[in-house]
Amino acid sequence: MVITLDQVDKYVGQLIKDEYGRVIGKLVATFSNVSGEVETLEVVINDALYENVPVSRVKLTPDGPVIVSEWKVLATEVENKLDRVKRRLRATEELFRKASIPAHAYEELKKKLDNEFKTLKEEVSKVKELLRKRAGELEDLVIRLEKDLTNMQILYMGNEVSDQAYKMASELLRNNKAKALDEKRDVEKHLELITKLESEAGEIKPAVEVTPPPAKPSPKEQGKSEQPIQVQVIDVT
Repeated sequence: MVITLDQVDKYVGQLIKDEYGRVIGKLVATFSNVSGEVETLEVVINDALYENVPVSRVKLTPDGPVIVSEWKVLATEVENKLDRVKRRLRATEELFRKASIPAHAYEELKKKLDNEFKTLKEEVSKVKELLRKRAGELEDLVIRLEKDLTNMQILYMGNEVSDQAYKMASELLRNNKAKALDEKRDVEKHLELITKLESEAGEIKPAVEVTPPPAKPSPKEQGKSEQPIQVQVIDVT
């Protein structure tokens, strides 16, 4: 999706969030090419850390631009590649099964697609590991937020914090927990989809089973077969 400078210029200086509603930082600058197409956004985090976000991680919404998680960009790219390879493998087998393409074209296409799938599986493995890691981080975050909320409840029940402090803290913690769970479910959904697509691509059977030609006899065995058979004649008269 192409994002132009005029679409984001009005949001410079404002807070920018991720797609789960968490504040990432403040949009401080935009960078574009000579055509006015945005290439990156500069976001300042906690008024100290500056991050240059590529446009591939930016999504426009009615409320302005939001930042898409890096894991989601990588997962979506892998999903698209797996789906494309799966459909091409299936189409190649189907066309050959219907005798719509010659054998030499089928073998060439099949070899190319098999090699592409093999290379893609290495990328898939790395992305799946990234998703598992992120899911684990979010699980740890949820547990930490639950502990924080429990601690505030104990302090509140013991009249050690005010109603206002407890209300503000508990609302913030619950909201953050809900957003973390939303992302965790999203991660798990993409992990499941990638696993499914990879399995479906790998299960596509070839249209024909290629059987190897019979092995040629060795020169030694061939020589034996060509030797004349000696017949002994016994005179019984």
